[in-house]
Amino acid sequence: MMIEIPYTAKNLAECISFQDIIKLPHLQDRAQRAELAKKSLSLIARSQSFLGCLNRIRIGGDDGYVFNSLKSELVARLASRNIKANYGIKQSDRQTIIANAITLFKEGTPFDVYRFDIKKFYENVDLKILFERLMLDGKCSWQTLVLVDQFFKTLSASGVSGLPRGLSISATLSEFYLKEFDLAISSMSEVFYYARFVDDILIVASGSSSRTDFEKKVEDNLPQGLEFHGGGKREYIPVARLTQGSGKILKKFDYLGYGLQIFNEASHEAVNGIQRRKVVCDISDGKVAKIKMRLLQSYTSYLSSYQYPSDFLLLKNRIRALAGNFYIVDPMTGVDIKTGIYFNYIHKNSIGRCALDELDSFSRGILFSSKHKLSRRISAALSLSKRKQLAGFSFRTGFEKARFHSFKYDVLKKIKECWRK
Repeated sequence: MMIEIPYTAKNLAECISFQDIIKLPHLQDRAQRAELAKKSLSLIARSQSFLGCLNRIRIGGDDGYVFNSLKSELVARLASRNIKANYGIKQSDRQTIIANAITLFKEGTPFDVYRFDIKKFYENVDLKILFERLMLDGKCSWQTLVLVDQFFKTLSASGVSGLPRGLSISATLSEFYLKEFDLAISSMSEVFYYARFVDDILIVASGSSSRTDFEKKVEDNLPQGLEFHGGGKREYIPVARLTQGSGKILKKFDYLGYGLQIFNEASHEAVNGIQRRKVVCDISDGKVAKIKMRLLQSYTSYLSSYQYPSDFLLLKNRIRALAGNFYIVDPMTGVDIKTGIYFNYIHKNSIGRCALDELDSFSRGILFSSKHKLSRRISAALSLSKRKQLAGFSFRTGFEKARFHSFKYDVLKKIKECWRK
């Protein structure tokens, strides 16, 4: 059954997000929102919804794109909603994936863990195949198909390969592109658990097939044009049956911002009298390095400022945000979402010496070390009293007590300005 949200001014106006209203305060006026929606509808009527609508930006180390017109973006958002509705598309939740994975890793039975990462996922999506599948399925309306076709023609004219990173409609279409792949892999008899977060895939399998045979089966199901990374971005972890071993780590690997260690020893946890395997979960090395970099960027930004009281307050807020927790606002709904050192890593279960201690030690070193040039510059620019204030924002305390801070939107925007990826 086709599910279609009609392309009307009212429905286009409902695609105006909370973030749009913050950026364009005049949209607080309902009449202004209605006028913008009418202009978007007019673009649809004239078949000009996506004419010259893209600006190129940098996202990490890759090319990304943003709409240069909110009118075009509203049309794309409504088309995206229709595709999601017709195909039941919903992006996987990172925390749910990790929780499920840890539960499975604790099993005492033998299993194999596979990790795959798709090379240049967005750029290698074949738009011709994608559109043909949309057409053949017949789930979307003629109007939605026409808009997707117009969007793809704009991409071609702009020299964009595959789907453009940074756009919500690209995320929706990429999920659609891998829907059959997801179903095929999760339906394999030897697969205990399958999860995918964008282009990062995790599979827990029975081990009844050899590594070579299993990887070939998975690769054969990839849509045309896509391929997996090799080397360090591909993992194979054979986990033997749980024995009363020496506590040796069978494997340590990173996944979705977490560092996971699977042991060959039993934990103190048991279910119905059956011992569970020890699995340690911490913040990944990559995320620790990223937080350290943001600490350094925060301090170097302060050193390059006029060092007014307002500059110190900004520095203080940056350290509070890194070591604590705060709300960010969902751009579409305006709903507050909790984020930060605890809420980003809620499944961290390591105790004793861990990533939090490493971050606290690094933070204190920046403030009080006399061995490094940057630390000496910070000591000269900040009094001992101010450095003690900053050292009081502990990553361990921020995590264990879920220490929360409140920042207004404009302050949070300013906080993030110096945090280059």
